[in-house]
Order: sequence, then structure tokens, then C-alpha cells
Amino acid sequence: MPFFDPLESTFYGHCVERLLTSKDLAPLLADGIVELGPGTGRPVVEALRRSGSRVPITGYELDADSARIASRATARAELGNYTVVQGDFFAATDKPGARRHGDPADGRKAGVVDLPVGPGGGAAVRRARCAIGNPPYLPAVARPVGASQLWGGHDGAHVARRVLSQEMDVVLLMIASISDPVGLVRHARAAGYRIADWSVRPIPFGRYSHQPWVSRRIGELARSGRAFFGPEGYLLAGVTWVRDAAPAGAADEPDDAATVLRRILTAAGSATSLDETAEASRTAGARRRVRIASGLHEVPNRPASRLSGSG
Repeated sequence: MPFFDPLESTFYGHCVERLLTSKDLAPLLADGIVELGPGTGRPVVEALRRSGSRVPITGYELDADSARIASRATARAELGNYTVVQGDFFAATDKPGARRHGDPADGRKAGVVDLPVGPGGGAAVRRARCAIGNPPYLPAVARPVGASQLWGGHDGAHVARRVLSQEMDVVLLMIASISDPVGLVRHARAAGYRIADWSVRPIPFGRYSHQPWVSRRIGELARSGRAFFGPEGYLLAGVTWVRDAAPAGAADEPDDAATVLRRILTAAGSATSLDETAEASRTAGARRRVRIASGLHEVPNRPASRLSGSG
């Protein structure tokens, strides 16, 4: 069964909706979007319903059961422009010569994916140049037991970095303050991306975060200045990047939106272990409503747990 968290999935859908309704980015989305790991498919289904967008989206889901569940969701929603297939996102988008496990390069241009748009998958294709996804971001030295689909590598940002290395024109990813957010934003800038939009909301720690091999690694990252969290959780950001036409030397150029986002994510809290946050949570007061911070504007208040430094 695919992992599903109502808070996280709803927020991801909100971020996808913002992307689909962006007038500035519409020309870059017109040829289609590829999605990393649709899971249940519900966030994108809801985003398409609310936005009314007709942009074609193809989701690549490795897990067969998840792919079937997401495909049924798109069928029930009668969305002709959202297709979920069982397949490897990176097999479709990896740069030539950079395939893993000895797979031969096929000579395709990096970041370009052919999407069939004719009836029954005919000869007509679109050249998708936009990628979206809520990549796994739990940091651990080894795959967490029972949560391998949520593992984001040693620092939690490994999968997100791979997506940002595909040379897409537009990338929307969810990134977490517990998974080297500063390093990831720096990696995106070095790859030639500028932040076009962002939204941030607090997320409470779940049971997988409290697994010893995950919580221990989060603490190690916090002590080295690469993870930031508070008594009741961490921050999750939906970030839309646009790639510069001429990225040479881009890493040395200022990106004001990235500076603001880094400040917010690093202000998520200064705890250095989940044991410390658990003790603080036991003595915390009542819950309050927290705004979802956004790069363009603030959306209406929504109920959320208190998180110091959420902006």
C-alpha cells in the first residue's frame, strides 16, 4: 500500500495547484509534466480538479500496488490528462551516460520525456520539461525497516538532488527542514535554478521519524547544522524552481527568494534530538492556528500544531 499522510498530501496538492494556476509559468508547462512517485494519486487529482488545468501529467510509480491504486483514482476522477504508469522516473529522465547499475545511455536529451497524447498512445508526443514530486526525505544511514519508500538517503535529500540534476525547465519539489535544506537549495542554485515560488507549513513528527535509525540520523544532522526542527515537528516546503537559460556562474549570483526560504527553514527550531522535542511536547500548551507561509502571498489560516519559527 502507498504511504499516505493527510496533512502532507493535502499540502502537496496545494503546491501543485499553485503551479498549475501560475500565469507566468504556463508556457513552460504546456508541453506536459512528469511526476515522481504519485503514491495514491490523490494530491494531483484534487489539484487538477480545483485548477481545471488541462496540462498533461504522467506519473511514474515504481510500486505496482501504488500504481494500480493511483490509476484507479484517475479513472474515477475521469481526468483524461493525468496518467499513472508503473515505471522508473529516473529511467525516463536521467542524463545520457549517467544511468545507474550499468544501464546503457540511449542518447536522449537530458530532462526531455516523450509523452503520448494521441488516442491510445498514438504517434503524437509532447516534450515534457517540467517535473513535480514529493520525494522521500527521511534521513538514515540504511533503509528504515517498514519505510523503505520514505528513505531519502544519508541526509534525506538524495532523491531531490537527483531530480534537480535532470535539467528540467521547471521543478516543483517538497523539501523538509530535517533533510539538509540549505545544502539542497545550494545544489539547485549550482545546477542553474532560481526559486520562482514557495510555500511552507509545519508537519508533526510521525512514527517513522521516531524509528531509532531515523531519529538518530536526524539528531546527527541537527548537530552538524543540516537539520532544523522544534518541539512538535519540522517544516515542509513546496518549492518551484525555474532553470536559467544560461546557468554558467549562476551559483555566484544572488537569489533573494532562496535567501528568504533558507532563513525560514533554518528557523524551524534548534533542537538536536527527537528525545528533546518529545519532552518539550509533553509540557507544551494548547494548539493554535498557524499560517501557511508563501513566497507570493499567505493562504487563509488552517489548523496546525504549534511550531516555533514557522514564520
